[in-house]
Amino acid sequence: MKFWGESARGYKEGVKKELKNRETSDRWIKLILDNAPEKDVLKILDIGTGPGFFTINLTKMGHEAIGIDVTEEMVEVAAENAEEQGVKCEFRVMNANSLDFPDNTFDLIINRVVTWTLPDTFECYREWRRVLAPNGRILVFDANHYANLFDEEKARTMRSAMREHVKAGLEPYTDHYDFHVRWTYWEECPMIGTPRPEWDRNMLYKLRFADIVVDEDLFPGKDDDRGTSGPMFMVRAEKPSPEQENELIVNEYWNGIAGVVSGRAAVMLSGGKAQACAEEIAKRIPPGSRVLDVGTGSGNVAIPLSKMGYSVVGADRAFAMIEMARITAEECGSPAEFAVADAYDLPFDDGSFDAIVMRNVVWNLYRPEAALKEAARVLRAGGKLIILDGNWQANIAEWKASGRDPDIFPNCRSRDLGLGAYDVIEKYYAKLPLNSVSRPAWDREILGHCMSLEECSPFEDPMITEDLRPVLGQGFIAVFRK
Repeated sequence: MKFWGESARGYKEGVKKELKNRETSDRWIKLILDNAPEKDVLKILDIGTGPGFFTINLTKMGHEAIGIDVTEEMVEVAAENAEEQGVKCEFRVMNANSLDFPDNTFDLIINRVVTWTLPDTFECYREWRRVLAPNGRILVFDANHYANLFDEEKARTMRSAMREHVKAGLEPYTDHYDFHVRWTYWEECPMIGTPRPEWDRNMLYKLRFADIVVDEDLFPGKDDDRGTSGPMFMVRAEKPSPEQENELIVNEYWNGIAGVVSGRAAVMLSGGKAQACAEEIAKRIPPGSRVLDVGTGSGNVAIPLSKMGYSVVGADRAFAMIEMARITAEECGSPAEFAVADAYDLPFDDGSFDAIVMRNVVWNLYRPEAALKEAARVLRAGGKLIILDGNWQANIAEWKASGRDPDIFPNCRSRDLGLGAYDVIEKYYAKLPLNSVSRPAWDREILGHCMSLEECSPFEDPMITEDLRPVLGQGFIAVFRK
């Protein structure tokens, strides 16, 4: 902090030149706004504002920007720059890892050449996420400073540049020039020597940011300190809304277990259990129908139906599930098609399908009504919606409420709900809205206004293994006609 306080006056002059250079200011502001949330007036936090370059420019544009810095001297020169520019700005002395703002305050958090100096960048990212509003974004601009000390090729580049500059009398390099010698200051900065922006991407993923975008060469062709830093990079990430975070969690889960589920599907297909389930479905669909299997997973419904002569598309939001389903379909000689698609936003025209199958999908949705509405949209008039499902996890809730020991049920303990469900995913499942309703009564009520019920009866799904039956509860099959 002492170093940056002592450097404030020198940095002020550099930023004054930048502020007067319209091309530089315009380039940066365009870059920021191109990557910001789309709002007329953004609430922006400029962390490590230094002499105030971002805060001043963004305030001029009509946005509500606050610049913070850990050193009083930097905040003082930032205020001076703003006054000289005729702009009224808000600057505060504040630490990047302990922000004095409420949760969900800002639309955008920005910083330039700051994160490399932080002793606890991961905790700062966590704190920045806290004060971001849902769908707010962070923009980090930085570089791999002192890269020459960890990369011999960059070191050679710098040595050559130093030699030529000294020969030409252009720059007074000495052994005190800190980019080429070990210095106690950077020894204490964890980001020095850390491969970036890969590190940033990984940490933001851990903190469950969404839409993480990295540009590793922000200004191609720029002379980047002759090998001392490498190209400046940008990292952009978005804080998901609570609903989006739930969807993110469940997608991570199903992508994570896609290999296991695909293996089980192959066993079900080779053992005839998938065929038996498909035959039950086929009894309710006219031959030659075009069928959409929503939440297809690894394709253990889509594949046998396609081999029975149906034109089948399997859709699932988990890309890894679709990847594995295609592999299994090829192994089985199945003509089924597969698409990565969200049950809430299917990429198909109205009335595209004669039948829609949703096997053990509706219970797993955070917005089940929206998914059923979307299924009804892509179903043709007179087409059938077939739901195979059950009161998943209802028994778990009953066991917990009654104090009954669930360990007597195989594979149904709270820490393993028969779904490989541990800590993170278990919290998601606990919040699912259909955990607390009785089905298929709920399905009849929701679909009754737009479809007619043709059948609703108990159904023992042949692909449900014995250890999962206590978690499923009573299975059912419900057939609705549009």
